[in-house]
Amino acid sequence: MRTIVTSAGLRKILCPLIWLTGIACVLCLTIAIIYLSSAKSTPGGKTIIKGLADPVVITFDEADIPHIKAKSQADALFALGYLHASERSWQMEINRRLASGRLSEILGDKTVKIDRFIRTLGIKRTAERQYDHYPITIKRDLQAYADGVNAGNANLGWALPIEYFLTGSKPGHWSPTDSVAWMLMMSYDLGGNWSKELLRFELSQYLSTKQVWEVVQPYTPGELVTDADFAKMYRELNVFNTPSKEPSPRPNNLPSTELSSNDLPGGKDGIGSNNWALSGKLTASGKPLLANDPHLGLSAPSIWYFAHLDAPGMNVIGATLPGIPAVVLGRTDQFAWTYTNTNPDVQDLYIEQIDSKNPGMYRGPDGPLPFKVRQEIIDIKDSTPLTFLVKETRHGPVISDSYARAARSLDTSRFVFALRWTALDDENQSIAGLLAMNRAKDLDSFKQALRMNYAPMQNVVMADVDGNIAYQAAGVSPKRVLQHGLYGVAPALGWDKQYDWTGYIPFDQLPSSNNPEQGWIATANQRIIASNDPNPLTADWELPARYERIKELIQAKPTHDLNSMKAMQGDVLSLGATPLLELFKSSQPTHPLGKQALEITKDFNGSMQLDSASALIFNAWADQLTRNLFSRLGKIFTDSYGARNFREPLIRLTQNPDSPWCDDPKTTQIESCLDSSSNAFDKALTYLSKEYGNDPTKWKWGNAHIAVSEHRPLSKVAILGDFFNISTEVPGDGFTINIGRLELGETNTRYQTMQAPSMRTIYDLSDLEKSLFIYQSGQSGWVQSKLYRNMNPLWAKNEYLPLQMKPEKSTRTLELMNK
Repeated sequence: MRTIVTSAGLRKILCPLIWLTGIACVLCLTIAIIYLSSAKSTPGGKTIIKGLADPVVITFDEADIPHIKAKSQADALFALGYLHASERSWQMEINRRLASGRLSEILGDKTVKIDRFIRTLGIKRTAERQYDHYPITIKRDLQAYADGVNAGNANLGWALPIEYFLTGSKPGHWSPTDSVAWMLMMSYDLGGNWSKELLRFELSQYLSTKQVWEVVQPYTPGELVTDADFAKMYRELNVFNTPSKEPSPRPNNLPSTELSSNDLPGGKDGIGSNNWALSGKLTASGKPLLANDPHLGLSAPSIWYFAHLDAPGMNVIGATLPGIPAVVLGRTDQFAWTYTNTNPDVQDLYIEQIDSKNPGMYRGPDGPLPFKVRQEIIDIKDSTPLTFLVKETRHGPVISDSYARAARSLDTSRFVFALRWTALDDENQSIAGLLAMNRAKDLDSFKQALRMNYAPMQNVVMADVDGNIAYQAAGVSPKRVLQHGLYGVAPALGWDKQYDWTGYIPFDQLPSSNNPEQGWIATANQRIIASNDPNPLTADWELPARYERIKELIQAKPTHDLNSMKAMQGDVLSLGATPLLELFKSSQPTHPLGKQALEITKDFNGSMQLDSASALIFNAWADQLTRNLFSRLGKIFTDSYGARNFREPLIRLTQNPDSPWCDDPKTTQIESCLDSSSNAFDKALTYLSKEYGNDPTKWKWGNAHIAVSEHRPLSKVAILGDFFNISTEVPGDGFTINIGRLELGETNTRYQTMQAPSMRTIYDLSDLEKSLFIYQSGQSGWVQSKLYRNMNPLWAKNEYLPLQMKPEKSTRTLELMNK
């Protein structure tokens, strides 16, 4: 029997549902209104805060930079901590948990692998040891800052940033050692040399040392720092895990420890920076110009927060890192300073041999030594805790137990990998160095402060109002001797004393320069010539494409001004592409779109402009050609591609038209590099037509080259990711001054970039109030704030905001009262 519902009956059924739905909508809207009105996302007004000695007045200028005016440095650092927590509470919380290995407490088992690795390194434990060695005056500074952070979090009340509600968490207590730990994480982000050592070790299982150098060689051919035959040495010692050996089964109740190269900061090509200084004889004003753009991972909100600290004995403005009580990059009213990564080899992997009779011992130079062992427990949201043991040798923590990729290539029944890293030294007091830099009165006292920098080592380029320009490599690096041992290029034998570090290079022997005759200084992670040559700081300098282009542009004009500095920072000619253009244009594709693509690209000069179809075609071709040459390396290549760009060996190997690397091992005929290039062109066109349609004239580099500032940890969550992430089309590639490193290892987003200029600054020493800055998000970490992403359009267009100590206007004022 069929039931017939009349219109009147339907109304009786639907009306209550509509009514209930309406009530729910009104309720949700009401809660949203209450939350938005309660959230203190724009600090202002008067607030009574315990812990201050005197009132602090903070004015925000039109660029939203806070100007902190305090009667003591301790109060200024307290206020900076208060602002960091007020504006970036969630960012600081996720960073605190990352550095402590405690992400899984709020994020569940997906982050256990990261927590386990960080616990293995012992970042927070090391920070606690290092803090004990800090002078009492610096401990007070760190405590003042931590008190400010905790006061700022407490003042937020119940209406916390949305991320806390989504993860069911609250701000944790910030301690002085959390700042030290975050400084260590920044050192790790700018390090990662050990990952290149591991890659050479993996390749040695299948290739000769000569072949390994063909794949992973420094950019300067024929100048290897060691002639050791490490592949032969490993084979003779039988250290490799045989391919047929099955990995030990993992209990079902334990989370995976499979940690990929993309799960952690550091260890990737392209993490570096540009900086350059021009003396007055090259500028229109007769005073120096100074520029900087650090190339760190893009995040939402940015890693940077700009602020001005004004207190007796301290007057400094620039980029701060939420979590660290100092201006890291910036200026005073007398001088300005900039950083790039020196890329020294400060990390060595050691192969330690387990005692066959006692697995609690390992082989030392003079006999068996006991592993230092500690137990770690990771609490996991909605799961049982993970309990595991961390071992240490005389060189450092054993990482092969927490990094599955290392365990795949090493016979872990007989050997382990231990990591030696300068940043883990108890003597590391880099935050004390930063505070001394902020207190420097002139360039000479600033240079003295650089002696306190430990890790990460940086290329510091600076200039002052008196017309001086200078360069100093600052930090510690092992003292190595050319052709002695392995020089840190591949894992060393832990029981052989010849591979032990014997000390660090004295500060006075580190590279430096003062007012060079040429009138300019530039660094871009290229090879640095040191006064202690022939003892270079590393064997793994970056391809010098950016440096060479900076040099070209400096020398192209007799005089420079702010506009030419801006143009240089926005330059997108890729000297990492130009050596490949002849092969690219000689390709003979058979794809239906081949002739049209060749016509479009015939005049391409390597300029990676936003609207260029040629740039898109070239990058897709270079990607496919790289895969043609190196995919024979199997999982080693796929695990590394993305973190490593393989551009340097691609350029070098294809210079030989008949290079055996160009031959396809899957075919019977022998292919030349031109054959492989044509094949790569076909593959590129197949990919591009699928992604962007069959009309190459409508293709644009900007369609594929999207700069994504990822939110931690919501970037990968459906819908939420789009809400929290910040994305925009950008020009450039991984080798342009305006850099945009490609995520080549990804499947669907291989030409996106998540490493680009994390900020840009330009300092005019004729009038430092004309200084400029920009970065890719906004000052606020509150996603609902207009200041969360307001700088992004300016950053994408290479435009700037003023960086002034004495702005003409302010938008709001915050007064922190002590009673």
